[in-house]
Amino acid sequence: MDSSIDFIVVAIFFAIIFIIGFGERKKLTLEDYWVNARKTKKWIIVATVASTYLGVGSIIANAGVAFSGGGLATFVLMTSFFLYFFIFSKFFAPKIKEFGDKYNAYTLPDFLEHRYSRRTRIVGLFVNLLTYGFWLSLQILGIGIFVSSVSNIDPTLATLIGGAIVVAYTAIGGLRADIRTDVFQFLVMLVLMFIFLPIIFIKSGGTEAIFQLPASFLTGQEFAPWYIFLLGFLVLGASVIVSADLWQRAYAGDSAKNVRWAFKVASVIVFLFLVGGTLMGVLGQAVVPSATENTVIPELLKLYVPPLAFGLILAGFFAAIMSSADSILLLMSMTLVHDVYQKTLNKNLTPEQALRASRWTTFVLGALAVVLAVTVFNVVHLAIDAVSFLVALLPAVVFGFYWRKATEPAAFWSAVLGLLTVIAVLPFAPIYAFIPGILVSFLVFFAVNKFTRKPEHQPLD
Repeated sequence: MDSSIDFIVVAIFFAIIFIIGFGERKKLTLEDYWVNARKTKKWIIVATVASTYLGVGSIIANAGVAFSGGGLATFVLMTSFFLYFFIFSKFFAPKIKEFGDKYNAYTLPDFLEHRYSRRTRIVGLFVNLLTYGFWLSLQILGIGIFVSSVSNIDPTLATLIGGAIVVAYTAIGGLRADIRTDVFQFLVMLVLMFIFLPIIFIKSGGTEAIFQLPASFLTGQEFAPWYIFLLGFLVLGASVIVSADLWQRAYAGDSAKNVRWAFKVASVIVFLFLVGGTLMGVLGQAVVPSATENTVIPELLKLYVPPLAFGLILAGFFAAIMSSADSILLLMSMTLVHDVYQKTLNKNLTPEQALRASRWTTFVLGALAVVLAVTVFNVVHLAIDAVSFLVALLPAVVFGFYWRKATEPAAFWSAVLGLLTVIAVLPFAPIYAFIPGILVSFLVFFAVNKFTRKPEHQPLD
């Protein structure tokens, strides 16, 4: 394979991202930096939601689950994400937009404080930082791991360049630059999905190759018992409802109506990518069984994609990784500056000071992530761990919107004990930790709510 051609294609992709991102460096207000002035149009929301949500965890790790024994049963888990994505678009995204406009909110912890209390907000921001710290590491690490698997391009160099570009345009341009680059990255990802992945599917033998695999593999028995897939379908996708990056996109929309529509469309696009990732993982077991869960997609690409086209596909995967990384980086920065510094340590912080602090925080966090990426090449369980932490906030958010009798102690203790349960179980059963976590969170919520007084804060209208 002529890696020089692929390198040129990827270099052009990086250059375009750099130019688009830096084009948003001037005349930014804090509203622009954090929520794109709350004026994002519906088709732009579709692009930025899809490209943000689809990253290493949702494509490469998804293929890894299918390859490792999940087989076609992995579709059950992917359908869960689609189902809850649709629920989020209809019942939560519009309300989040309305809440953000009415109360000038920027983050999920803003909602937890308004609906419940300051201490519930603190638990929420801790969950966010923990979750997205794992998720950011996964995305940045994915750049180096993916490149080292598919070409002769030096992985350290690729990680440093890609990471530096993400950090630079995110730190300078905030969400406005993030959204502009997301649109371009989304277009590259569409080419990947609808042109190249079908070619790989056909050349690798397609359904004929898949159904030659053992029934125990196709039904997921080699990965987990059937009830794990059932429980996964019921609850795993629910993490979408408390995904802070999706909340930020809802806040940034220009109207509740457009936000609802955009998230519905994005849910379909996300599902198609998840299906594609699953098929690649299953096909990998059929044609490159010597691969690993992290390298199954790269191995398929090397087998069936010629030079130049390979570089375009590589750019498509970089688009998926970078569009998630920049959003997560901005989200963590906003959480630290807005929820920790501005609302806890320095309540007199001016918008100009907050903007300056956000840029420096974004830069420092990004630099740390890049350093981690070039020193530790390991993404095992990071995606599952990140999703698992989020389930602790589900009862507080769901009932905060839709149950007037939900109390502050119930929200606080369900989040705390649900999170501690996940942390306790993760070292022993990382794949299953979300199950006891969500059960404890909901049981504690109902138990505490039954024996506590009416909520101190008024429910949302």
